[in-house]
Amino acid sequence: MKRLFNLTLSVIIAITLTSPAVAQTKDDGVLRILAIGNSFSDDGTEYLPALLENLDVENVEVARLYVGGCTLESHMKFYDNNEAAYKFYRSKAGENKWSESEEKVTMQYALALGEWDIITMQQASGYSGQYDSYTPHLGRLIDVVKQAQPNAKLVWHMTWSYSSDSDHKHFHYYDSNQAKMDNAILNCLHTLLDEFDEIETIIPSGTVVKSLRGSAINNYPKDLTRDGYHMGHGAGRYALACTWYETLVKPYTGKSMMGNTLRVCGGLVSVSDVVALYCQQAAKQAAKRPFDVRTVKVSAGKAAKAKGNIEQTIIK
Repeated sequence: MKRLFNLTLSVIIAITLTSPAVAQTKDDGVLRILAIGNSFSDDGTEYLPALLENLDVENVEVARLYVGGCTLESHMKFYDNNEAAYKFYRSKAGENKWSESEEKVTMQYALALGEWDIITMQQASGYSGQYDSYTPHLGRLIDVVKQAQPNAKLVWHMTWSYSSDSDHKHFHYYDSNQAKMDNAILNCLHTLLDEFDEIETIIPSGTVVKSLRGSAINNYPKDLTRDGYHMGHGAGRYALACTWYETLVKPYTGKSMMGNTLRVCGGLVSVSDVVALYCQQAAKQAAKRPFDVRTVKVSAGKAAKAKGNIEQTIIK
């Protein structure tokens, strides 16, 4: 295998639907990202176009295939049946805003929609710590994607554990214990990276969430969620957008999301200037060390400076 991992600390490099638009290529100067996922990839990418706009990044396209609660097994069933099961959201380069397809689409449609630079995948949250649910479906999904998009970089989206008070129907798989779910997700991640050389990068959303849950901005027992499992509309989704950007976009643009002035008025934990610092710091740390849960602290001096007069982009 091309990677060896230390299980306690690892560092990795980190609309006409029947007729796709004219294929874009990697020569057009646009980074194109496609997420094959579910509601957790929605949480991860929902604020990404707004963040791109805030940072004046106009050469990144983001799209996502969405079916709520979709497992790897379900993705392959939809593919095998050529089923138009997915809602399809797309933010074109330079527009930096989501648009939704008028009809549901197939995975085949999205994979044929030009040349994708990065394609992300993930397991449904409840099964993310159950590795027997990954096989053989992940291997098949990788084969399908690589056949359709041989030059795409395959990326795994590391999801997060449920809140301390979650009533999710699958939380009992982990004895309704957040720490056990965190460890199970991490163990599955190490296993899949050891088994599949094709996965080149991790989006460490789970690491970011866990780090922020140990910080001053956490709202125990909801733990940055809105319902016990999905990320909150404030700090939760904002932190994930920062994480996706720092992991996938920064290596392409050379521009970090640190210091961005995107703010979110809403959710159980709104994104104030100080909260934004915590989220940005957690994302930066995890992008460098995807498996390293670190304490996130903001000094009094940085907090005071963050409250200065800055031009902001606000999501309400």
